Amino acid sequence: MKFKMRILHYSPAGNAEALANSIARSQQANADKIPPAYPCENEKLLFIGVELKGSSVHKNVSDFCKDLNPNRSKNVAFFVVGGDASGVEELKKTVTANGLAVVGDTHVCAAKGGFLKKAKISDADVTAAVAWASKIVDSL
Repeated sequence: MKFKMRILHYSPAGNAEALANSIARSQQANADKIPPAYPCENEKLLFIGVELKGSSVHKNVSDFCKDLNPNRSKNVAFFVVGGDASGVEELKKTVTANGLAVVGDTHVCAAKGGFLKKAKISDADVTAAVAWASKIVDSL
């Protein structure tokens, strides 16, 4: 780990959690669910991953982002699994209004599934997310 960071996720189907854990391993950081077991404190970077159905973000994630401030983290980067990434735009506005910087573009992973088949992320999705996260970490 180059600096203090955490990877947080809201993952009802487990896909955002899988990406968060892969990013955490690659950055030698900790991954946790939202809300985290321990509050964020003086993090240089928070990665926040959410699973979406449509564009709506779960209330737990919205509430967590509303409580963020520069004492908890300086920078935030978002990744999305499924759904419409426009749902994250409101979260970006919230954390920016609270004095945090949003870094990088939102990474979007469209989990593949079928009519009766649960959506799953692929190895390529994991590789792309880890590369995206590394690029953000290197930029700070």
